[in-house]
Parts: sequence; structure tokens; C-alpha cells
Amino acid sequence: MTVQTRKTSRSAAAADDRREQAMAVLQQFRFVFKSVKKHFQWVENETGVSGSQLWALAQIAATPGMNVTELARALAIHQTTASNLVDRLVQRDFIRRERKRDDQRIVRLYPTRQGQAVMAKAPEPVEGVLPDALMRLPGADLLQLNRLLQALTQLMRVRDASGKHTPLADI
Repeated sequence: MTVQTRKTSRSAAAADDRREQAMAVLQQFRFVFKSVKKHFQWVENETGVSGSQLWALAQIAATPGMNVTELARALAIHQTTASNLVDRLVQRDFIRRERKRDDQRIVRLYPTRQGQAVMAKAPEPVEGVLPDALMRLPGADLLQLNRLLQALTQLMRVRDASGKHTPLADI
């Protein structure tokens, strides 16, 4: 075998290894997304609310009196998205809005009895399996994962940054 043939053979083997590694990572993403979807379906079957509605309700129940801006921050979503979640939860009588007498501009959110009943039968983790798993990763691993995912998204030929503020249950 010539030197050039060996180099070409090693190059082809390296490309095959890289493809195998990429496909293994792709399978991990599929596993994550399928697991997330399955959890959201289970949540909806058990409670009658979507995963994002349940997480919002859980945040409001854990911090009664929070406002929409605080809810958006807690869920890492856009404020408009949080407002839409609040509207749906109010319509279903799971939460109520309340304005304080001293400042009518600030609307506080509180769970209703019906909302508390939903929370009582909600399967864990209420925030979803992915946020729960991320919160349980060691800090250094979480930082490394964030860096690697940033690098991955920079290489994607089509990117939609608006997805950063959309609940996974709504994607």
C-alpha cells in the first residue's frame, strides 16, 4: 500500500468514525425529545392542562402574588408568552389576578382552589423532565453543555432564536 493510499484510507475511516459519533449524538437528541414529549402527554392526561400551563401554575402556587414578569423569568420565556399562559389559566379558573389597592398597575397572580386541585394530582417533575434533569447536572457539566450547544447552534444553517423563549410543550 502506498503512502497516499494509507492516508486516504485513514481519512475515510476518520470520516466514518465522525459520522458514527454524529449519529450517536443525534440519537441522544431524539431520546431527549421523545422523553420530553411523552412526559408532556402524561401530564396532560393526568391533569387536563398542558405541560407549560402546569409549570406556570406550579410557579404561581409556589410563589403566590408573583407578577407576569416574574413568571416569565422563572420559566425562561418571553413575557407575552407568560401573559398568554396566564390568560388560559384564568379562563379555566386555575389562577386569579389581583390588583393591589396602593398600585393598580401591578397585577399579582394567585392559585385558585381548582388550580390547587390540579397541582395535587400533577405528576412530578412539574417543570418537565428536561429542566429537572438540567437542574440536577453538576455546575461544571451544565456550563460545558451550554458551551457545546452554543457551538452547535452556531453551525446550524437554519436557526430560529425565537424558540429560546418558547416552552418545550409548545414546540
